[in-house]
Parts: sequence; structure tokens; C-alpha cells
Amino acid sequence: MSGEAVLHPTVYWAQTDKKVSLRVDVSDVTNHSIDVTEESLQFEAQGIGAGGLHTYRFSLDFYGPVNEKESTYRISDRNVEINLVKAEVNDPWPRVTYKKLKPAWLRLDFDKWTMDDSEEDEQQTQVLEQREQLKRIEKDIMEAQEKAYADLKRGYLFIYNLVQFIGYSYIVILLFSWFILYGKSEMLLAFEKSFYPLGVCQLLALLEIVHPLTGLVKTGVAAPFMQVIGRDLLLFMVIMPNEDIHGEPIVCYLFLIWSTIEVVRYPFYICATLNYDSEVISWLRYTMWMPLYPLGLLSEAIVTFIAIPYFRDTGMFSLTLPNSVNMAFSFEYYLYVHLGFIATGGPFLLSHMWRQRKKRLGSQKKKVKSQ
Repeated sequence: MSGEAVLHPTVYWAQTDKKVSLRVDVSDVTNHSIDVTEESLQFEAQGIGAGGLHTYRFSLDFYGPVNEKESTYRISDRNVEINLVKAEVNDPWPRVTYKKLKPAWLRLDFDKWTMDDSEEDEQQTQVLEQREQLKRIEKDIMEAQEKAYADLKRGYLFIYNLVQFIGYSYIVILLFSWFILYGKSEMLLAFEKSFYPLGVCQLLALLEIVHPLTGLVKTGVAAPFMQVIGRDLLLFMVIMPNEDIHGEPIVCYLFLIWSTIEVVRYPFYICATLNYDSEVISWLRYTMWMPLYPLGLLSEAIVTFIAIPYFRDTGMFSLTLPNSVNMAFSFEYYLYVHLGFIATGGPFLLSHMWRQRKKRLGSQKKKVKSQ
């Protein structure tokens, strides 16, 4: 058996209270040498193992003494089985070797890991109970993680919607009381007082595009994208740089309409995060948009139209040739296109809200009839 590579075979072990069994994963064994002593085992054989046809060899220094005379082995076409009789009965071995470091080629034989008589049943029962307990623990951990995530998500959405509701409510109260006290006078001062809080709320509203994309809410992206981006573009790129229209009443009317829409909308979302269904709030959410959305679209169109001369005269946000990017862009003409977006996107938004109203309030009517 010299002159060729010697490999370690894969050895599977198991035990009962009386014996230790070893299954050597080598088939078609020839030229074998198996020597069992009280303290060790020497194995060498030629056959087919994990590395193909080779000579396989290993040695084991036992954890405890064995009865070498009563220990036996059997060679079959598939493997070599070695049965070691323990010198001390009812003495379970924590491992095969006395060394704590287990060889990489030595593995547990789970199929044969048994105990005798009643102890066998007891051990199997313990194993099954431990497995069931592990499954329950894993299930409890998963449920706890899911609940923690749901609570965190619900808490975040509640705070977000509450902050937005407070912000827009402040703007509504400010502008509504201003119109009652001053009418159309001092519009520039009303603009200055309402623009900053509205700008903060509209920047926070960008998160409403992120929420459905990340799965925080189960709604579509198209409707909030059109509404939020359209408003922010008008607020920060059309109204903010154009001081000529800051004192126009239509601008403050637009701010009031936007904020009133949100004051109705966010309480509905707050109730949804709390799993509370309010028929009054639901009715307001899916009814007040009918006068407010058309007024808002009309106001946006008017504000865009009266702002166009400023961008035509100043050329702000426009590119003229020649330039480094070799491209021309007219923000004035874009605003005309934006008016087209309002005209075409507005009906889409209104039809979306109408479908939502029929879906929501229609189901409530069915519930009332069934009762």
C-alpha cells in the first residue's frame, strides 16, 4: 500500500450506552488493516472514498477504554462498520477522542445515534422536545421582530402625519384669520408669514413619494409624485424667485387651498395608523376634494400664467447659446408646457380621487344597508 497518496476517509460515529459505532465511508475495500486496542484504533485500507480510488488511513485515541476482544468490524461493498464495545457500560462519551479538537473528517452519524431500551425513547423525546422548543423560540423571535417593525412604522407615520397636520393647520388659521381681518390688503405680509411654514411642509411632503417606494404605505406612487413635485416646482421655482407676484391675492388663495386640502387629508391618515375608522373624517377626506382640487388646479394655472412674463424678461432658469453644454432651454416655454401638464394631469388626479371615493364611501354604504 505504499507509493500512492494516503487520504483520510469520512468517518461517522454514534453511540449507545454500551457501544460506539464507526462507519467508514470507503467502498470496495481491499488490502485492509484494522487494529483495535483498548485505547486506540488504527485503520488503513484501499478503496473508493471521497477522493476516489486511494489508500485511506486514520487513527483514533478513544475518549474512554473499550473491550478490544468483543469489538468487531464488518466490511461491505458500501462501507466498513466498526463496533466498539465500551469497557464501562452506561458511560456516555461526549466525543470519540480524548482530544477536544475534533478532526474535520469525523462526523456524527445522526441516523444511528440511539440509546438502548427506555433510555432510547427518553432521549428521542428530549430531542423532539428541544427541536419543538427551538421552533417556538424562532417563531416568537420572528413575531417579535415583525411586531417591533410594525410598531416602529406606525409610530413614524403617526408622528409624520401629525406634524404635517399641525403645520398646515397653522397656515390655514393664519391665512383665514388674515383674510377676515385685512381682506385683500397687506397680501405681501401675509405671503411672508405663510411662505416659510408652507415651504417646510412641502419639503416634508417629498417623503410621501418615498413611503410607497419603501413599502411603508400600500398606495401607488403616481398620484403623490404628480401632486408633490408639481406643488414644489411651483412654490420654489416659480413663486419664490418672482417677487412681483408675492403680493398677489391669488398666491395666498393658492396657499390656503393647498393647506385646507391637507388639513382634511392628514387626520384621515392619522386614523389609519391607529386602525381607527371614522365615518366623518372619511367622508370629509373623500368629499372636500371635489371643490378644493379644481380650485387648486385653477389657482396653480393662474399663478403660473401671471409668472411667465417675469421669466421671459429675466431669463431665469433658461439657457441660451452658446454655452458649455451646447444646449438651449427656455423656462418660459417650459411654463407653457407646465400649464398643459396641469390641464392634462388635473383630470387624471380628479378621476383617481373619484375612484377612491366610490371605493371608500361606496363600501360604507353597503355596510349600512347590510346592517
